[in-house]
Order: sequence, then structure tokens, then C-alpha cells
Amino acid sequence: MTLLTTAGGRLGQALLLLFVMSLIGFIGIQSVGNPVFNIVNVETATAEDIRQATIALGLDQPVWRQYLLFAGNVLAGNFGTSYVYHLPAFSLVLSKLPATLELAVLAMVLAATLGTLVGLLAGRRQGTFLDRIVLKASVFALSVPSFWLSMMLILGGAILSGWFPSGGRGTTTALFGVEWSFLTSDGLAHLVLPALALAIPNVALIARLARAGAIEVERLDFIRFCRAKGLSPRRILFSHTLPNISVPIVTVIGLQFGGMLAFAVVVETIFAWPGVGKLLIDSIQLLDRPVVMATLTFISVAFVTLNALVDLFYAVLDPRVRLSQGG
Repeated sequence: MTLLTTAGGRLGQALLLLFVMSLIGFIGIQSVGNPVFNIVNVETATAEDIRQATIALGLDQPVWRQYLLFAGNVLAGNFGTSYVYHLPAFSLVLSKLPATLELAVLAMVLAATLGTLVGLLAGRRQGTFLDRIVLKASVFALSVPSFWLSMMLILGGAILSGWFPSGGRGTTTALFGVEWSFLTSDGLAHLVLPALALAIPNVALIARLARAGAIEVERLDFIRFCRAKGLSPRRILFSHTLPNISVPIVTVIGLQFGGMLAFAVVVETIFAWPGVGKLLIDSIQLLDRPVVMATLTFISVAFVTLNALVDLFYAVLDPRVRLSQGG
């Protein structure tokens, strides 16, 4: 019953958050320019042409009425038609989703693997040269802006060395009717730099979390007992220390993956990666309101859903969370 109560509370919070985010996004996009001037030919259009286009798009209505119409259409599964591409807005977002997904998944695999391994080793060797290097490097990686990191990766990995392409998605191949880059060598080469730009800050975050957990667990009595039994340091680290710190690490991985989907806008724009983030930026520049709102809604739903699932997963694994929330 406590778990059901927790799920109900999370669902209510998620719905409220989605409502607030949609309202802020709708008001924000309404205040940025007039999309009519991007649709009609301003040089030849008359005032009557502009007025008719405004009425056709429903932009002559008050903002509150436009929002109610938008919300009603969304509940019916209709986000409207793109002003620029003349395609259903949500279908356009879904067509860009595979590019964002494969970028975020690869970045998170790199971040989770490297971050956990580096953090475990640093925590196991607290106070050593390796530990100090990990701490300083993680502070630097968490401090630099993503646009600067992306440009430095392009400078070093593409311009100076010529090892990797500087942008684009490269050659793709179809799998289950969807185009993917990771299935071709050229596509993988195009994936490396943007994936690193997304992964490096998360490597630092996960490494610091794993290091702190490893230091705490290494001081417990059962670890001393394992050493007394003659178990190797590697077996102790990966068979006993890692499982005991896995819950917070998995929680952070889930939260950060949602963040990657939501905040990959800068990286996708700099690397010209044709994903959801770049579609959002392009649509804002073109004042393509249906696509902007469809993209924001999708990102909001994905982010809130992942956060809610992580909360529930944490409550399932740790009974103390259920007790605290139920008491």
C-alpha cells in the first residue's frame, strides 16, 4: 500500500509539473516574434493577406484561449502541423528521436562505465596520486560549459588531429525501419565527439559518487572480514563494494540520462547532430510554434517519466525510502 501511495504521489507531482512546464513554454514561445511573417511573402503580401494568415493559424485569439485549444488538442493526441515542414509536428519530433537516443545511450554507457570504474579505483586508493588527480579532473569537468567543451573536442579531435568528423551524423543504415548511425563505421566516427561532450561531465559526477561510496563501504566490518579471509582486492572491489553502492549510482544514471535527453540541445547544435535538440533550436529560430511545443512537451514527458521511474525504483530497492514517505 505504501508503494502504491508513493506511485500516486509521484504521478500527481509529474502531472502538475507537466502542466506548469507546458504553460511556461507556451507563453514563452508566444512572446517571441510573429510566425506569420515567416510564412507569407512579406514583400508582396498585403495587410489583408497577413490578417487572413493570422486567422488561419488561430493567432488572432487571446493567449489563454490559444492555450486551452492547444491543451485540448494535446489531450486528443494532436500537436498541429508544422508551419515550415508542413508535417504533423509530433511525427516530426519522433523522426528525430533515434538520433538523440543513440547519442544519449552511447554517452551514458561511456559515463556509467568509466565513471564507476574510476570512482571505485580512486576510493580504493584514497589519498594517493590517482585519487587527487580524479578529484581535480572531476571538478574541472563539472565546471566547464558544455559549449566550450564541445568546441575544444572539435578543435582537438577534428581540426588538429583529423581523427573524427566535426559534425553531422554520417552514414546510416536501417534497422527495423529506423535509420541508425552506430551500425556503420562512418556513423560511429561521427558519434564519438558529441558522445564525449555529453559523457565527460557525467563521468566526473558518477566518479565522485562512486568514490564517496567506495570510501564509506571500505571502512565497514564486512570488508575487513573479506580481507581477513584472503579475498583479492579486485574481488572485494567488484563483488562486495560495487553492489553496496549500486543503488545511488543507478539512481544518478537514470536522472542524468533524462538530463541528456532534455539538455542535449547545445551539443546537438554545435555538432549539427540531427536530433530532437537541434530540431528545437531550428524551430525556435523559424518560429515554428507547433514543432516547438511538440518538442518541449516530449522532452518534458520523457524527463518527468524517467525521474518518476527512478524514484519508484529507488523506493523498491530501499525500504527506508518507503517507510519515510509513508510515515
